Amino acid sequence: MRALSLLAAALVAAGVAQSARADGDPASDYLLGTKVFLPYDAKFPPKQSAELTGLIVAANKAGFPIKVAVIWSDYDMGSVTSLWRKPRTYAKFLGLELGFVYKQRLLVVMANGFGFNWPKHAPAAEYALLAKIPIPSGPAGLLTAAEAAVKQLAAAGGVDVAAPSHVTTPAQQNTHDREIILVAVLGALALAAMARYLIRRSR
Repeated sequence: MRALSLLAAALVAAGVAQSARADGDPASDYLLGTKVFLPYDAKFPPKQSAELTGLIVAANKAGFPIKVAVIWSDYDMGSVTSLWRKPRTYAKFLGLELGFVYKQRLLVVMANGFGFNWPKHAPAAEYALLAKIPIPSGPAGLLTAAEAAVKQLAAAGGVDVAAPSHVTTPAQQNTHDREIILVAVLGALALAAMARYLIRRSR
């Protein structure tokens, strides 16, 4: 009975957590553990997505902490669709959502503009800079704008960053992982065959 009670409690807790995630905006969940939010529905070019992710990682490693949320559609807003096409307001909202674990720079990119949040910092200088960056149309255009924004914000902060010269897309990573597994399996089979051969010779 105790085991059943524990199982029921776990299921209830999981249901509550699932409900909480469903009620909020996806970016606030993703950015708790990552540095960039790229929604799946946008069908971003894989190579360009990897380049932007690499650039953001490089900026953080270089001493310019920043997280980026690229928002493609109102679907990406979860339950806060009222903030769709309001990047500045959404940046403040997202900053509050992440505030208990993250208190550094936060950039929001939407088709109609940028949002920027940095607790206890006035964003006037950043918005003046972002206002000069065009946002081309389409999913690729959002990534282009996000990359330009990260570079220019970092440069204004005295940090020079560039996208890595070589990036690995998820598909390439999966292929690489499969190759490693195949090599490991073939190696294990070879060792097993050698062991059987040695056993037979010893007889």
